[in-house]
Amino acid sequence: MRVVTVIGILLLTGVLAISLISKLRSRAGFAAFAGAVVDLGLAPRRWARPVAAAAVAAEAIVVAALLRPSGATVGLTLAAALFAVFTAALATAVRRGSRAGCHCFGASSAPVSRRHVLRAALLCAVAVGTLAGPADPLTGITAPQALAAVAVAAIGVAMLAWLDEIVWLFRGATPVR
Repeated sequence: MRVVTVIGILLLTGVLAISLISKLRSRAGFAAFAGAVVDLGLAPRRWARPVAAAAVAAEAIVVAALLRPSGATVGLTLAAALFAVFTAALATAVRRGSRAGCHCFGASSAPVSRRHVLRAALLCAVAVGTLAGPADPLTGITAPQALAAVAVAAIGVAMLAWLDEIVWLFRGATPVR
């Protein structure tokens, strides 16, 4: 159970870290994310930057909380709440018929769709499920177990962060970036 808990924490941390980097690596990246907030119908133009900044700040707070050395209960609770909000926001955009890109992990021409909603819901479920694990999962974990957890989480992070590209690869649709 400890290894599964570590995988969940690393998966959530990795996904949020990639999301943060994609939004903060340049002014254009943040501006594109703020524009997506408007294009998805989540906020009026005058509130786009504050809403985008709040989302980025929330992601950073959750990453910091997940990396706390003495248990990640608070971080997992915050992650569950954050991904619940993201799921609701994306579901609202899909329900409205938005054709804007998700911008969850950087610029994307792929319109927001059910797969983005499902990804956010899955991450929410991972956070909730990981809460059932031990409060201090690193206690008693061996080096091979830790290495396996890192490898599994890294594969999961890559699959979730590059979901649009993976879908494109298997469907042969128009490239998304």
